[in-house]
Amino acid sequence: MKTKQSLYTLAIIAFSFLIFSCGNSKPKDKPEASLVPSETINFPIDNSTSNVSSFLAYHDNSEDGLLFSLNQQTNEIQAYSLNEQKLVYQHSYDIDGPKGVGEISAFHIVRFDSIIIFPANKNSVYKSNILKGSVEGLKYEPPLGYTNASFRPSAFPSNSALTNGNLIVKTSFMGNPYLLSDDQMASTHLAYSIDLNSGRTTPLPHFFPKGYWGDKKTYFRFSMSAGSKFVYSFFGDHNVYYSDSPNSKLTPVLAESKYFKKSIDRYPTDGSPEDRGMYPIVTPHYGNIIYDQYREVYYRFCFPAVEIQEGDNISQLLSFPKTFSILILDKDLSPVGETYFGKNAKLAPYNSFVGKDGLYISINHPENSENKEDFMSFKRFELIW
Repeated sequence: MKTKQSLYTLAIIAFSFLIFSCGNSKPKDKPEASLVPSETINFPIDNSTSNVSSFLAYHDNSEDGLLFSLNQQTNEIQAYSLNEQKLVYQHSYDIDGPKGVGEISAFHIVRFDSIIIFPANKNSVYKSNILKGSVEGLKYEPPLGYTNASFRPSAFPSNSALTNGNLIVKTSFMGNPYLLSDDQMASTHLAYSIDLNSGRTTPLPHFFPKGYWGDKKTYFRFSMSAGSKFVYSFFGDHNVYYSDSPNSKLTPVLAESKYFKKSIDRYPTDGSPEDRGMYPIVTPHYGNIIYDQYREVYYRFCFPAVEIQEGDNISQLLSFPKTFSILILDKDLSPVGETYFGKNAKLAPYNSFVGKDGLYISINHPENSENKEDFMSFKRFELIW
């Protein structure tokens, strides 16, 4: 009898301990998100096509992902099948004449057979059915003091958004921003809308952050991701700024790289021309930001400080940085992980796109042993979370 009571007592104690332990145990931390390399895809290209594209856009046509690429040498838009890894369509556009669209700088894909073309030096957009080669132009006047639609100044690519018949595009201040005060900079627009029926333009209430300029300057470039949110990533700001609609104000969210120091070096306004030219190369800064609609995350590209070594090709570093990291932000723009790509990675981060199966980054870095001139090649990275 005593044995049964003892066993019963021990069982009660053990059960109570189990309940107590479960009630007071701390949940395990959620693992950090990371980008893991997978296979490489290779698209054969002809002699007139560079293996580093001037502009990339992915289109999911439900059967096969298509990568659209701009060949500026031939003023041509090309479409590559990701499944077949080959060119499946191309159309070259006249620069001048009745069907001339100017020199193409970027485009927006509405459907496979409907593309909006942006010329480099014209305040016009062109609707084109690339299957038929048709072109329909629309002239617009940018807001006073601002540039035509802007997409890819150097390392800060941006995309556009089509909403309610209005095209949302990034812009830049036409004057010298270094002559502006911080208050003036904080009233400088970042984007405007183009009504595709009338050509009327309307500045968005999206401005440079107050205090971004301060007493000293930093670099004024920024990247815009237009998707479910309108998100801005500035060269010298640890925050990203977002709006849920074109007509609402921006809200900051801290999205800081762990590979940066807190204070970002300021622009050497009193320095030599060489110092000013080297500033965007050697200074830690944030670059492009890309939305991944399939996994509902954002990728913020971060470029740590660079020390120039003897023999470094400075012009090459502008397009092919030595190192970088990608900060992964969830759909609310909170950081959930960061993946570092060291000197041995030898990737071309400015040639990146998101597809159904992951993030693709070009391997066509001049020092990458896999780089081949007759292939446009990308390494696929899977998001592990």
